[in-house]
Amino acid sequence: MGRKPKDSNEGQQDERNEEDHALLPNSSFRSRLSSEDKLAQPESKMNLKRTFSSLIDAMGDAQRMHEREDKVREIEETNKRQVAALEKLPEEITRVMLSLQDRLGKELAGDLEKRVSSLSLVAIDLTRKKIEERYSTEIKDNQLALESERIKAFKSMEAFLATLPFSLLDKSVNLKLLDKVYAANARYNCANNIQFEFSLDCKRSTVLNKEFKLASPEGEIKVPISLGKSRFRRAPTPDYEGLDHYVLSVAEVTEPQLAATYVYPEKSSTISMINSKRDSHASLTVEYLSPETRINITSEPALNRFLDSEQIDKSSEALRQSILELENYKVDLVKLVSDGKTIFEEGRLDVQQFLAKAWEIIEPEVEAVLREGGSVSEGDVASSEREEVLDLTFIRQKIISLGESGNALLVSLKLS
Repeated sequence: MGRKPKDSNEGQQDERNEEDHALLPNSSFRSRLSSEDKLAQPESKMNLKRTFSSLIDAMGDAQRMHEREDKVREIEETNKRQVAALEKLPEEITRVMLSLQDRLGKELAGDLEKRVSSLSLVAIDLTRKKIEERYSTEIKDNQLALESERIKAFKSMEAFLATLPFSLLDKSVNLKLLDKVYAANARYNCANNIQFEFSLDCKRSTVLNKEFKLASPEGEIKVPISLGKSRFRRAPTPDYEGLDHYVLSVAEVTEPQLAATYVYPEKSSTISMINSKRDSHASLTVEYLSPETRINITSEPALNRFLDSEQIDKSSEALRQSILELENYKVDLVKLVSDGKTIFEEGRLDVQQFLAKAWEIIEPEVEAVLREGGSVSEGDVASSEREEVLDLTFIRQKIISLGESGNALLVSLKLS
């Protein structure tokens, strides 16, 4: 209200300062972090270096992406201004010519206006074509460059999130059979209200690169689905359904359990299993479903007594480990959400605020390295691994690579 108006140079300088400090979180976010959430807990000091390095790379690529976006907007706005100026020009020429009536007379001024307007229309049309040609070339080149920068920023974000930089609250790995090939993804729910999802490459698994059937080295896995009478025994005899024809269709692994569904298409039947473990408690649920019947085998004592739960548990645990190993084969970032806002999904990428938040989360770990003298003691890691550990020199060099926008980070870490 009472501020002194800024000239254009001051405004541009303020915008640059805002962009530089956009890499840093604001104080309100700092105050919201609890002592438990404030630190991401990377698996090791080597992982911290990978996390820090990939975050700085993502910041640099995002910065270049935003600069290219600004350039595209500038080209579009310049084109609009030039086209608008040309559209107004005939009217302005007519007004100037008619303003000469008092000096030239109405007839001569009118004749001059017609001749000048006729010639100017040709010149305006030629100028418009030049503007359109130049705009078409510039916008095409810069949009191609922008797409390249977006891909780089996206891949950098992928590399950063692949290090699992945030404290995990829970995760799930999901598997589904599609046209005889498994598709899988991993979903991560992290502290500080961050969720993201990766697709996984099943073909790199030696177990899940083909249709999977639950098997055991102890013999075929069978589940009792009904009780019948034997001619030679008074006690009921179970009728079994073997799993050798059942193919894994859907599976989900979470920290406490594995839920898996096996299908036998020719019979339109399914067998579902849920193996749950938490602390010392373990449970197994097995259900059989066909067009004629639905049986919860484990809830039927008469059937459950014939179920080889130990055999199923061992085989299911092996499957669980194979599914979890898919996390080593991340393919693409599918979705990223922070504070309820979609940062990435289906090609949309809006990362600036998220990167500032990510820096706030890992900054305390970087500061801890600096407090320790910016290096690792001799006994901390093997000499062959020392190059993979974060240190002061690497921190400074990496941040300096951001250019002027890295100054805010250096100040935050008290390195400038």
